[in-house]
Amino acid sequence: MKKPSAEFAMRHYWILFLGIAVLIAGCSQTVSASDADETSSESSSAKKGSSSSKKVTSSSSEAEELDEDCAGEPGNAWDGTTAKDFACGAGTKLSPYIILTAEQLAKLSFVVGANETEYQGKYYKLGADIVLNEGKIIDDKGALVADSTKLHKWTPIGNSSVAFTGNFDGDGHTVSGMFINTTSTHNGLFGDNQGTILNLILENSWISGGNTTGGITGQNGGTIRASKNSATILGSEKVGGIAGQSNGPYPKTAAIISCQNYGTIKGKNFIGGIVGHSYQASIDSSTNEGFIEGNNYIAGIAGKGAYNFVSSYLIDASFLNNNGEILGKKYVGGIFGSCGNDVCSSTYKCGKTLHLVNIGNVIGEERTGGIFGHYCAGTLKQAANHGNVEGKSYTAGIAGYIGQSTTENIYNLGNVVGSTYVGGIFGHNQEGVTSAAYSTGKVDGDSLVGLMIGYNYNTTMADYYYLEQGEQEPFGLNNGGGVATPKTSEEMKSEEFAELLGEEFVYDPELNDGYPILKWEEE
Repeated sequence: MKKPSAEFAMRHYWILFLGIAVLIAGCSQTVSASDADETSSESSSAKKGSSSSKKVTSSSSEAEELDEDCAGEPGNAWDGTTAKDFACGAGTKLSPYIILTAEQLAKLSFVVGANETEYQGKYYKLGADIVLNEGKIIDDKGALVADSTKLHKWTPIGNSSVAFTGNFDGDGHTVSGMFINTTSTHNGLFGDNQGTILNLILENSWISGGNTTGGITGQNGGTIRASKNSATILGSEKVGGIAGQSNGPYPKTAAIISCQNYGTIKGKNFIGGIVGHSYQASIDSSTNEGFIEGNNYIAGIAGKGAYNFVSSYLIDASFLNNNGEILGKKYVGGIFGSCGNDVCSSTYKCGKTLHLVNIGNVIGEERTGGIFGHYCAGTLKQAANHGNVEGKSYTAGIAGYIGQSTTENIYNLGNVVGSTYVGGIFGHNQEGVTSAAYSTGKVDGDSLVGLMIGYNYNTTMADYYYLEQGEQEPFGLNNGGGVATPKTSEEMKSEEFAELLGEEFVYDPELNDGYPILKWEEE
């Protein structure tokens, strides 16, 4: 075997030397980087001065990292105490007070209740889910299953004397385990909101109070946006899943926007899945999925809209849906129990209502409807009822009683059963203007019963159609105004029929069992 030359050996040793040098340099850089990180971490801890301080990350869909180092251990159930400080923040829009723990949320309740001026009008933001009591508070049907004697009772943020005036961003986080059991007024996570609440979820909670009781807030004079309630809410009057009452003192208005209720809501009067009583206010893009029960002014969205005095009205209610069952006695509706004055007058207006759909069954006694139990001095456009409606006097698929109002682009697919003033669209329609309507549901009653309107008085009508059902008439009594045209099921389930109704209706054989559907429903 030939021995390698000296030149080849020297080249080989030089390559080996370079490889070792590169390896040593890499190890040195790795150690240096690790040391730098550890030094930085120790320095940061020293500046914080507390081992409990930690960097937190929002659990919202964006998972946006908070800008500051915050104090507090999120995830623990409330111990009943009140924190001395919020987790971090300056209370400004760019640097809100961050709330990580139940104790810090209790601090907010305290500073608002104590009317501490330095915290008024400030910005607050949840940085984690908040647990006020551990374990299951309510069962799947909304019944209380926890031992109430062992639960911490929540004091609402604001009350009948002082309101929250800031901006509270739930950031998609959940508040759970809340327990309230009292006969006092203004109950909910918040007692009185005159500021803004948004992106908040309330679940696994039990709220039992007196008047003006809601899930998110008892009284709302500000704005509630993109919030959900799954708590059980019980009260006397003005009770709702989102707010017990929503109104802004004239000329101010209150608003509830893009909210949902999944909880059971029960009370005596003015009970709604979203709000019990709403006037000088607007409701937009909201849905009820929960069971709603009470006596008078009961509905899936709002028990009553507007009020019985001058300059009190509902301001634009739109894109509202009810899928829950509604049970009441007088003024009962899938969307509103009543809107406008109890005695129709142009002075006391309902306002403008549009894009309304009811799917749930509605059961009442007097003035019961799939959309409205009672509707006065308003404008109703693009409404649909799919649920069955059962009542006694003034019972109908759209409105049990309607007066001095303009309605257009409405339909009913539900069956209607009542005693007197019973109709597929209206039970009693007086001095209104109405157009572009159809009904396919069965209608049954004792007197003044019509497939379209039970009693029609001095009404201007156009483009009314009903599903032909034997010899049954479209009107129980038509006293001054309008005709309705019968159609077969085959005729109604056609593109030509949708065109007869107008451009707001569309034909889609895959939807609505083939009957025309409102354009916005399809979208």
